[in-house]
Amino acid sequence: LFAWRRTHTGTEGSGPKRLAVLPFENLGDSAEAYFADGMTDEVRGKLSQVSGIAVIARASSNEYRKTTKAPQQIARELGADYLLTATVRWEKAGGGPSRVRVSPELIRVHPGAAPTTKWQQPFDASLTDVFQVQADIATKVASALNLALGDSVRHELAARPTENLPAYDAYLKGEAASQGLSVGDPLSLRRAIGFYQQAVTLDQAFIPAWAELSRASSLLYTNGTPTPELAAQARDAANRALALGPDRPEGQVALGDYYSFVRKDNRQARTAYEAGLKLAPTNVDLLVGAALAEQSLGRWEASLQYLTQAATLDPRSANTARRTGYTLLWLRRYPEAQVALDRGLALAPTNLSIIEEKAQVALAQGDLLRARGVVRAALQTVDLTALLVVFGNYWDLYWVLDDAQQQQLLTLPPSAFDNDRGAWSIVRAQTYWLRKDPAKAKVYADSAQLDIAEQLRATPEDAQRHVIRGLALAYLGRKAEAIAEGERGVGLVPVSRDAFGGAYNQHQLLRIYLLVGEPNKALDQLETLLKIPYYLSPGWLKIDPTFDALRGNPRFERLIAGG
Repeated sequence: LFAWRRTHTGTEGSGPKRLAVLPFENLGDSAEAYFADGMTDEVRGKLSQVSGIAVIARASSNEYRKTTKAPQQIARELGADYLLTATVRWEKAGGGPSRVRVSPELIRVHPGAAPTTKWQQPFDASLTDVFQVQADIATKVASALNLALGDSVRHELAARPTENLPAYDAYLKGEAASQGLSVGDPLSLRRAIGFYQQAVTLDQAFIPAWAELSRASSLLYTNGTPTPELAAQARDAANRALALGPDRPEGQVALGDYYSFVRKDNRQARTAYEAGLKLAPTNVDLLVGAALAEQSLGRWEASLQYLTQAATLDPRSANTARRTGYTLLWLRRYPEAQVALDRGLALAPTNLSIIEEKAQVALAQGDLLRARGVVRAALQTVDLTALLVVFGNYWDLYWVLDDAQQQQLLTLPPSAFDNDRGAWSIVRAQTYWLRKDPAKAKVYADSAQLDIAEQLRATPEDAQRHVIRGLALAYLGRKAEAIAEGERGVGLVPVSRDAFGGAYNQHQLLRIYLLVGEPNKALDQLETLLKIPYYLSPGWLKIDPTFDALRGNPRFERLIAGG
């Protein structure tokens, strides 16, 4: 579904002209590469506002940084009619005004013919005029493509995100740190947040900086340790972006992310994303956000439609391929999921989420050997510690690791888990339990439940932490408390509210029931999970050791048989 391929016929047809803005080449100090990247993003953003141009999204275009590929190959891979390239030099004069020299070139690519230069013009301006240069480039490109610009569009192209150059510099550093939020690790997000905070302190009317401060805070809330302060920062920054720019899409993206990642309110998230799409129907962040919101609302086919649109605009985005892959995995459409994830991995060979999802496709088909082969192949290119953390912590796939890898997992310090001692302890508890060492498992289960209880004091409505604490209590044999925590987590975020997170919570409640000796209650949960989109399958049940307590149970054996 996601693998869109444009067929060139030698003419551009009546649709919009497809343009890829490739990463501008930095000719100055390597430490200033973020400035050239910022120039690229600003020009790309301005061109995306021009009717008649379909601009390839950043993630796909950025694949061609310092590329040696010919323009024809790039255009073919992106399905583009035109490529915009440029060189950028930021000249800092001692004691005097800095200058920016930009040399853009618009290239038209004809199938079967040599590329031709459609427009080229050097710009040399004071740094204070950098926004005018960006507007001029976008305007000249539109003119070269014979596109008429109305007054409102000209006004948008001329708009400056800020008048404060130090604020703009801090914002660009934030973008570099987070790579446009394509990097979700806590360390990178914290660095980015620091730069965004600096930007909005210097210019309190800086809309994109407020929006990205909100988005990075929301992502850190869900990927790191959630705190009330992070939640408030995400909410307040989104609201500030919306108040400053009610007719711009940035605030709606930020608000949607806040509702999705922090509040877990997917209806409100979908409302925000859809409002943004009315303003910017080709904004990939909005399309992907809407896809994830639809998914959480149980509207899986609608989610795939949004992902397909995103892939059309962002054909070389590994993240879009990954999201499409796991959507198809949950729909139990395994051959299609495999194709999507293979494409994603070809684009991003070290993406650990794609690697793990590839292993999950094999597991869903009952093939543990193939899943372990995915892990072995990945270790040729990825860091061992990072891979062990992902398989140990996310989706609880510690049991997929072989004996030596499990032993290495047990040597990792809390710092490998971003110093989240609750996550570190529960991974150790589960791994020791798998390895038939209940004494050590209980030691770490007790640590986990205490650490997570402390986290819950700050975020008492965190459903997933409740079910994970319940799991830890189940390892300790504290039956009533374990069930109460698990049921509370499922009650906070049921499948009816969040088809994605709710299904995982229900899975953990199932595991709690198994550990405390309630097989029939566990089977009630399992039967439901097998009827809805989720990654569990009859093939998975055959090989997952966490279901060993059910083997021989007639109800369970019927589920394995697919009946």
